Amino acid sequence: MDLDFVVQVFLRMLPALPRTLFITVVPFVAALFLGLLVTLPIVYRIPILRSFCSLYVSFFRGTPFIGQLFMIYFGLPRMFESLAAMDKFEGFMLTMALNSSAYLSEIIRGAFLAVDRGQIEAAKSINLRRMQTLRLIVIPQAIPVAVPGIVNILIDAIKGSSLAFTIGILDITAVAKIQAGITFRYFEAYMSMVLMYWLIVLVLERLQKRYESGLRPAAA
Repeated sequence: MDLDFVVQVFLRMLPALPRTLFITVVPFVAALFLGLLVTLPIVYRIPILRSFCSLYVSFFRGTPFIGQLFMIYFGLPRMFESLAAMDKFEGFMLTMALNSSAYLSEIIRGAFLAVDRGQIEAAKSINLRRMQTLRLIVIPQAIPVAVPGIVNILIDAIKGSSLAFTIGILDITAVAKIQAGITFRYFEAYMSMVLMYWLIVLVLERLQKRYESGLRPAAA
């Protein structure tokens, strides 16, 4: 194994790192809000909307990400003229947002259900509205519960971004694939790619641990 080549490919992937993070983090932030919107009708058992949101979650959790990507990027522009101008970045980030929101919805739902029911009943007894209860009682207590799951979904999203090259986005994986194809040093090229993804995940895990350690004194 040529370690010098591993380092060389790693350095060549660095310019693609911001692009990889951008196409992951931006749709993930959107997915957090969308996941919350999908969760509410399910948790509060809102007729019709509950069934639609449950179907939405089931579809995006139960089908392959790459199939969703091809369906959205290649299929939707052919079906709807208004989407004909959708570029590869928009197509990928839309797919990432929809896919991640389905998983995040389940994380958020579990965190909501973990909140003591007695506190919600107490809020009703003092005539707090549903949105006030959600904002003042449920969400503040649900966030610490949801964070580990949210970070896990973000890690999955970062790894899933490696499929962006399939529609022509020059991300980390695409650079590694190009270098492997030029030099035929597949092991070293893909090892560099794997190491870069691993380092990103290690940073996220470190940030998660720091957040959780900051909660312990408050809990104590």
